[in-house]
Amino acid sequence: MNRVYALVWNQALGCWNVTPEGARRRRRAGSGKGLLVAVASVLTIGGLPSAFALPSGETVVSGTANILTYDNQQQMSINQHSDKLILNWNDFNVGGGQTLTFNQPKSTSIALNRVIGANGSNIQGRINANGQVFLINPNGVMFSNNAQVNVGGLVASTQDMKNADFMAGNYTFAGTSTGRMINDGSITAADGGSVALIGRVVNNQGTIKAKNGRIALGAGDGFTVSFDSNNLLDLKVDAAAINALASNGGLLKADGGQVLMTAKSAGAMLNTVVNNTGAIEALTLSKKAGKITLDGGDVGVVVVGGSLNASALTEIGDGGVVETKGAVTQVQLAARVNTHAGNGKTGTWKISSSEVKVNPVSAPRNNTVYGDTLAHNLATTNIELSSRGDVTVDGAVSWASGNHLSIAADKNIQINNSLKGSGGATRIELNAGQDIALNSTLELSGTNSSLGLDYGGAYIQGKGGKVTLSGSGAAFDSQGQLYSVIQNATQLQGIGSSLGGRYVLGNDIKGSGSIKTIGGSAEFSGTFDGLGNTISGFTVNTDGPYGGLFARSSGSISNLNLAGMTIYGTTSNAGFSYVGGLVGMNHGMISNVNATNQRVYANSNNYNNLGGLVGVNSGGSIDRSSVAGIVSGNGLTLAVGGLVGENSNSPNPFGRGRISNSHTNVQVLGTMQISPIGGMGGLVGLNKNGLITDSSSAGTVGTGFTTYKKDPNFGGLVGYNQGGEIRKSHSSVNVVGYVASVIGGLVGLNEGYITESSASGTVSGFGSMAAGGLVGINSYGTLVNVKASGKVVDSSGANVGGLVGKSIRGAIQFAEATGAVVGGNSANIGGLIGHNIWGTTSEAAAWGKVDGGALSSVGGLVGYNEGDLLSVEAHGKVNAGNSSAVGGLAGTNSNKSSTIFSASAHGDVAGGNQSSVGGLVGQNNAWISNSLATGQVSGGSYARMGGLAGLNLGSVRESVAYGKINVVPRNYQAYGGLVGVNYGSLVHNTALGLAASVPPVGINQGDILE
Repeated sequence: MNRVYALVWNQALGCWNVTPEGARRRRRAGSGKGLLVAVASVLTIGGLPSAFALPSGETVVSGTANILTYDNQQQMSINQHSDKLILNWNDFNVGGGQTLTFNQPKSTSIALNRVIGANGSNIQGRINANGQVFLINPNGVMFSNNAQVNVGGLVASTQDMKNADFMAGNYTFAGTSTGRMINDGSITAADGGSVALIGRVVNNQGTIKAKNGRIALGAGDGFTVSFDSNNLLDLKVDAAAINALASNGGLLKADGGQVLMTAKSAGAMLNTVVNNTGAIEALTLSKKAGKITLDGGDVGVVVVGGSLNASALTEIGDGGVVETKGAVTQVQLAARVNTHAGNGKTGTWKISSSEVKVNPVSAPRNNTVYGDTLAHNLATTNIELSSRGDVTVDGAVSWASGNHLSIAADKNIQINNSLKGSGGATRIELNAGQDIALNSTLELSGTNSSLGLDYGGAYIQGKGGKVTLSGSGAAFDSQGQLYSVIQNATQLQGIGSSLGGRYVLGNDIKGSGSIKTIGGSAEFSGTFDGLGNTISGFTVNTDGPYGGLFARSSGSISNLNLAGMTIYGTTSNAGFSYVGGLVGMNHGMISNVNATNQRVYANSNNYNNLGGLVGVNSGGSIDRSSVAGIVSGNGLTLAVGGLVGENSNSPNPFGRGRISNSHTNVQVLGTMQISPIGGMGGLVGLNKNGLITDSSSAGTVGTGFTTYKKDPNFGGLVGYNQGGEIRKSHSSVNVVGYVASVIGGLVGLNEGYITESSASGTVSGFGSMAAGGLVGINSYGTLVNVKASGKVVDSSGANVGGLVGKSIRGAIQFAEATGAVVGGNSANIGGLIGHNIWGTTSEAAAWGKVDGGALSSVGGLVGYNEGDLLSVEAHGKVNAGNSSAVGGLAGTNSNKSSTIFSASAHGDVAGGNQSSVGGLVGQNNAWISNSLATGQVSGGSYARMGGLAGLNLGSVRESVAYGKINVVPRNYQAYGGLVGVNYGSLVHNTALGLAASVPPVGINQGDILE
């Protein structure tokens, strides 16, 4: 027979005891309301086992319930009478084949079960409930592989909750338990119910289902669980835990609902806190889209693998959202995400990380996601990449669906490999808080595809950067503005009917034959972005004063390539014309426009300015642009340049003409007007108060003439720098000039400011007025931190210098010339300056060999000096012909107020017959002080030779000569260790290289103070 027992609270032992039904009972102390709770247990005959496999040692803390154990202790029923129930248990287990059932008043009723014993909970059997079950065990909870849990809702936690919070509906869990929460079994919530497993370490390898409900795996030391108006669970991790980890290798399924895996780590930065290798499903159900979230917080690593499915393939409705975010998010190569909708809009996979890197498969595993993984999943979902820092795309991504790829960064976006979408209505969005740099191809070829750009800094299209929008109906927007997409020559010419519009070039336009200058004589004021595409093969004719692809521009033209274009100036207008390969006259902004095999011809019957890219840049800006080809002027050309004819200022609102980061490799040919205000340059013909920075030129200037022409100012970079500035620029152009021209490796005529610039090309003159390795004539100009290394040759020129041909009241500081200098007769020839007039040169050096002819002033540093030389030095050998003044530093130091101070010369010096030859100065008419000469001195018949000066008519003070004097007997030479012939004053000088036969002074008609 069956016997009836009761569980009675034993106050002395602090636990429940089993007693016969007739035994005396007492109230549990501290029960608050003084209620007597009778719990009946039906046990089989055969006695009581020593331990319960079902939950045991219960205490009713709050609420009322009956607890029944029956079926040979294989089943337990907890009949809950109150809406909320708190039970403390010594143990909470369900053995294999056992069933625990909660019978609750309604589906929203909650039974809190807290284990106060020392053992973890092992659920191997079944748990059934029509309402919500909370299970708290700080020792850990294990749902084994045979466990079957079917409940209205379940929250299982290793962290505790205060009773008062529970009763008040504040479901806040906290603690430091290290117990693990593991599910290897099957947990199913009722329709609309929720399941939450929370603790420091949570691992699901089984199956958890919550149709139209929510599933949450949370790792940390503190949590808040709440329920919305639909009784759907929401989980927030309040406190981080050391080594927190939420992982799934099984199945989490919440169709029509949400799945959340979240964790907060208090340990070292960048520990893995969320790891999915299994399957997660939140399919659209009854038009309710699902949502899957993997959240690693601000410091955790989220590893995304397995499959995440929020699709709507079999339902009417939109696809859901999959969000994977952490301090570092690492997407596994084979990860699969699906939000595709068969009868609705496809959903989105959001990938967020502090820094986002998209790498090729071959790259080391330090990426956020592989390019191949993005490509594969773009077939089934839209994708958003989001970074709190930068986004870098180094792996190629190519997809054929119409799905969208969005990339957002709080800082910069850098696209270094190709993005190609070929499906209809495909869209790419790039949104950067700072800059977007496109260094590779971005191609959208499908019908109605589109590209959107938004940035807080700049959009930079680098080398190799190109956007193709070739499909019909293609669209483009930037900074919230829509653009017209140009895809053919007819649309290109149509810009002329709306010159204030916004345009992008959607693809290359390859043409032949002639087109007209866009705008005629009208001004383009809109925006034209070539997106890295190329217009090629056309001949551009103009019938107005402005010639080029565009006539005039005050707008923006950028990221455009021109190839094989031929541009002709007008032949039908009187007055002045402006001809450029891109724009005749520019007041606006030109950026990253590059022309190859460009041919620009004046072809004009009127006066003109001519440039490979721009005729006149009047107050406009040109940046990161280049030209390679031929630019040819004619007899009516005033200014011609490889990039710009004239770069000048303009009245407000345009301001100063600016050229930066631009380069040419051009043959600048043809003739010019014989005008001192014109110029021909490898980059700019005339720089009139404009600014040129970080730019360079290569090619040739002035070559190709069939006969010698009298031409004006030729420069490797700039022909005439009239009040302008040149900074950090270089020329390797070979410059050729003819009769009366002014030629320089960098600038022909300089009346402005040049700093941190150099020239390396050869400068060749044929009777030039002045030829210099850097500047032909420096007139009232300033040269600071400059260098020339090219050879300078003009056997019939007037002034030839390794750096400057002629300097007129110019300032030169921190300068160097290393190239050889070759001049002819009756010239001023110097390793640094040919002729220095009232200028000051300081901290400068010349290293090249210097050769001159007869009747010349030839010096290792300066040929003819009428200015001041301070802290300068010369190292090259110096040679000259008959009747010349030849010096290791200066040939002639002429002006009586000129000064050479703290100077040195180290090269050997040789002069012809009747020459004045000095280790420092050939002929000195001025002041020399505190200087040094070490070179050997040689001369022809009747030469005046001195270790410091051949002929001194001025003053030489506190200087030293080390060099040997090569005396040739019977050559009637005047020679001395210091001075050959002295008519001036020598004060405290020393000759240390004297041979026994060489006196300090050869012939003295002046004053000597030892």
